[in-house]
Amino acid sequence: MDIEKRLNEMEPKDTPLLVLGYIILGMFLLIPLSANADDNEVFLGNITGDNLTLDILQAGTDNLITGITDTSVLNGDDNTLYIKQQGSGHVFQGNWQYGGNNTVKIFMGAGQDDGFVKLDGYGTYNSGRIYQGKHLTETEDADETGGHEAYWTVRGDYNTFASSQTDTNRANGGNNAGPHHLANIITGDYNDVDHRQLGKSGHDGFIEITGDNNDVVLYQRGSGGVKWADIVLDGDGHTVDVNQRGSNAATATVDLTYGTGAYNFDLSQNVGTSAVTYSITGICNTIGGCSVSINQNN
Repeated sequence: MDIEKRLNEMEPKDTPLLVLGYIILGMFLLIPLSANADDNEVFLGNITGDNLTLDILQAGTDNLITGITDTSVLNGDDNTLYIKQQGSGHVFQGNWQYGGNNTVKIFMGAGQDDGFVKLDGYGTYNSGRIYQGKHLTETEDADETGGHEAYWTVRGDYNTFASSQTDTNRANGGNNAGPHHLANIITGDYNDVDHRQLGKSGHDGFIEITGDNNDVVLYQRGSGGVKWADIVLDGDGHTVDVNQRGSNAATATVDLTYGTGAYNFDLSQNVGTSAVTYSITGICNTIGGCSVSINQNN
């Protein structure tokens, strides 16, 4: 699976100045959009500077936020970007670069069926969260119907990333709602990745990290579809915790081959009477050894 090529070509539904500039942005972006509007679109240009708080609310159908590209970025330190899209059919494609201590939060929910996020970043000590339906654990899941996609591509150290996709209370979605897709592609050291997928549909999770001393938690729970996880970590000193639960099949593939430092790996698969499979590849080059724990209950 060429995940980098997939991310570069990804489009929704394929499997989704300074002071003056701030004033203009405030005029156009900090005003909540109409509660029942369709086809809401926001285009973000260059945002350069420090200590900016930018909130954007879109409510309705077919909400789109884009414009932050490789040449048009959120560039600076101690900035906060909070995107909230309520309704159905959401897209956010953004890029923050060359900064530290920034916070980015993306929330898509309030009873909706399609959310697509593609978020690129570069920097240190940044915090990023993607909520599609919510949890983690701020709850809120108002009859979500699934079909969420989120893709991270990040370079940097000491960053914290958390993602949650859920359709737990899906009354109207039935078992025909779309599955969840979540991918984290990270290059750097001492990063924390928390990857959670819940609900009645299937879950696909992909994590690839190049660097040392990274911590990974991947949690998948649901009864309506197959749970699949693919984790590849290249480096030393990693901690990986994979937990798959629910009443349908689960599979996990983990590669910890590269690097010379110790790693800790814990896998728990509890899926009732359905099939569970796993594959782990690892080379441990330390005198003290590495820790591997496997628990299957079916």
